[in-house]
Amino acid sequence: MPTTAPDITAALAADGRFSKYVHQVKISSRRRTLGLSIKPGEPGLTLHVPAAADTAEVITLLAKNSHRLAALILKARECPPDHPPKQLVNGSGFLWLGYSTRLKIVDDAPVPLERVHDGQWWMRLDRRAVQLGARPFIDWYCREGTAWLHQWHVAPSLWHSMAAGKPMPTVRVADIGRRRWGVHDGRTNHIRIAWQTLQLPPPLVRHVLVHEFTHAVVRHGKPHGPEFWRTFERSRLGAREEARRLNEEGRHVWMGDIAH
Repeated sequence: MPTTAPDITAALAADGRFSKYVHQVKISSRRRTLGLSIKPGEPGLTLHVPAAADTAEVITLLAKNSHRLAALILKARECPPDHPPKQLVNGSGFLWLGYSTRLKIVDDAPVPLERVHDGQWWMRLDRRAVQLGARPFIDWYCREGTAWLHQWHVAPSLWHSMAAGKPMPTVRVADIGRRRWGVHDGRTNHIRIAWQTLQLPPPLVRHVLVHEFTHAVVRHGKPHGPEFWRTFERSRLGAREEARRLNEEGRHVWMGDIAH
């Protein structure tokens, strides 16, 4: 009978050593190895478990990594999220690839939202679209972000430097929630970059893209194991420093919340 998340949670409680560190347990039929993760601001670790694993394997993994558990949680608590909501009023600031753009609400615009330049850059929002909240912005980031990624100097050139001659994964910007900057689907070889990522400066967007490209190149071993990081760092010099910068700058980007 397959192990369930409640089974593992009960085993952790019975063991007594690790339940204070583990915030949630996720079972995945697609996952092959046990893993630990934590997002800034979360109260504890997420334990990722393959469907075929049993509780004894989980306890063994945590015992082998006991020296890392408290350090992982401390690191996440040092970078708590601070994602301020936006007001849809004239002058509100929105980021596009690290550059600030002010909001201007207009009557009878040809499209719900567009970025225009008349001496300075504006996000021009049709007044009728204000009631839609963040949706016009999410749609705009997805559309414009996908177009930007497909410029030769972004996704195609990055992929060519990593895997010349091999078909590039499908890449697009999408609304994938607020927990990941990007995700690679190993079954379809599709990559989706979170629309929120397009608020970051281009080097950090490229960092996220190369991270997902690395998943497409390294199909075996641990998802973020030694081979992954060797490949990542060969393709992206300073990848670990950029990852730290992403943790810092990323905790301030807008996640789509609207203040009324």
